[in-house]
Amino acid sequence: MASRVAHYRNGFSRIEVCVVLVTLGLLAAITIPAVQSARESARQTQCRYTLKQLALALHNYHDAMGSFPYGCIGNPVLPAEKRWSWYLCLGNHWGHYGTPIIDYTRPWDDPTLRPLRLHTWRNEPFEEFDVPLVPFPVIKCPNGTRSVYSDGQPLTDYVGTAGIATDAALLPRSSNRSGVWAYNERSSLADVKDGISTTLIAIETNTQNGCWLAGGYATIRDYSPDDASIGHDGQFGGLHHGGGMAVFVDGHVKFLADAISPDVLTSLLTIAGSETVADSAVMSP
Repeated sequence: MASRVAHYRNGFSRIEVCVVLVTLGLLAAITIPAVQSARESARQTQCRYTLKQLALALHNYHDAMGSFPYGCIGNPVLPAEKRWSWYLCLGNHWGHYGTPIIDYTRPWDDPTLRPLRLHTWRNEPFEEFDVPLVPFPVIKCPNGTRSVYSDGQPLTDYVGTAGIATDAALLPRSSNRSGVWAYNERSSLADVKDGISTTLIAIETNTQNGCWLAGGYATIRDYSPDDASIGHDGQFGGLHHGGGMAVFVDGHVKFLADAISPDVLTSLLTIAGSETVADSAVMSP
């Protein structure tokens, strides 16, 4: 009787492979969104912390100087976009920083000023020395642009709020369209007539980001109620899904949803106009 030889397969059948692939697909469909959601939540938390640190630096400056900085610093003959950013005023009020070695009479993008230097110090033992000027962390959102200016200086994701319409940064503090920031004037807490807890001082943006060193539109923004407000294609936000982070004059941070109405955002951006209490559907703590 002929012996029957048993043949054994190695590996899986097509059905088994399909079952494994479907299972892995289901696991990925469940796991990936959860991981992405957790990652975005962590980035929102980091962004919130960064804006709180920016608010703290601004308040430290205000305590020392009696007001917030000018929107632009440097030679007043130069146009705003050629002057220097208010960010440069905050170094010693944010932490151990030093004094930028800059000829402010010249444009911020003057190539003969590069490389930029910072005069700083160590406390133990006390020593003064110069180092390359680098930005401090309060200019960047974790979801922000990775682009840099031609000299390697990064673009900022947070801008000061100037008020309503394209001339907002040139308006006097008494105008009902003025925001906290102006090119040629300084604002104090006393200038915020309609409440420091309901007035914005800075907000994130994904639109036309500029170098953190630059004055003008790069670091001071007006708002047009007729254009898209918050979102990827809006004037502000676009760095987090569904809205954008903003910090108020009193230092608290809120997430402003894409659905926020232009009327509400307008009221939050002015220092002397009547405020609208924002609905919880468009502002979350």
